[in-house]
Amino acid sequence: MAARLWPCLVALLFSTSTAAAERIASLNLCVDQLLLDWVDHERIVSVTWLSANEHYRRAALPEHVTLNRGHAEELLGLEPDLVLVGQYGGGRAAARLRQLGVPVVTIPDAHNLAQLQQQLQALAAELDDNAELLRQAGRLGQILQQPRPAELLSAMILSANNLTYGSGMLEHELLERAGFRNLAADPDGGEGGQLQRVMLEQVIAAEPELLVLYGGEQTFALAHLAARHPVIRRYVDSGRVFTLPAELGFCPALVAADVLEKLRQKRESLVEQQ
Repeated sequence: MAARLWPCLVALLFSTSTAAAERIASLNLCVDQLLLDWVDHERIVSVTWLSANEHYRRAALPEHVTLNRGHAEELLGLEPDLVLVGQYGGGRAAARLRQLGVPVVTIPDAHNLAQLQQQLQALAAELDDNAELLRQAGRLGQILQQPRPAELLSAMILSANNLTYGSGMLEHELLERAGFRNLAADPDGGEGGQLQRVMLEQVIAAEPELLVLYGGEQTFALAHLAARHPVIRRYVDSGRVFTLPAELGFCPALVAADVLEKLRQKRESLVEQQ
């Protein structure tokens, strides 16, 4: 089902006829990053203040781009001809801007592959034939159309504070698509299989063939000290570790195609080592 939707997205990208907005503002962190990565900076007039935080910022902010804190009054003086807002947050400002006649479009959040497709489709409708959006959508679509490997390798995600990701989450879907069996997934597919805490001893006892971490040596804090356990270090030394980029947690559209492609490559290398 997911793969069949991607040709529709590509067709949408080519056929969009809406006049391109020339002064775009964002009230959403993820949308900030997508605009800064995919859109001519001269068309961006404002992004949220969170994008000035180096944890989220991928590149230097253009000097002319104003940082906003989600207030309608901050954007009115900038005279945007398009304001993009997320599915959650910024609702009061969005409502006020609409009352004042400012074009406001809600871009859905993405917590799984289906929602990611919806997000890219919504962006495609507003950003006209955007070359980078087309490239990323095409890459992801090609990967999703590839058959899933018949032989699944086991994997488990270990994040800060010993959190793991089960069924119903994007991280789980990416593992499955790449040919891994997520050991933290709820076997019944229930809601309880989503975000959960796991003891380090449980991870060790499960003996996953691939240990998937959020963050790395450069971003270790107290919450990441579990990764210094000698058993975990053996995973690192044997090459049976994969690190998820931080962007996957706050704006997966930026990196989903890369992550899925690299996970598939990682699985192939592990199979060759067996």
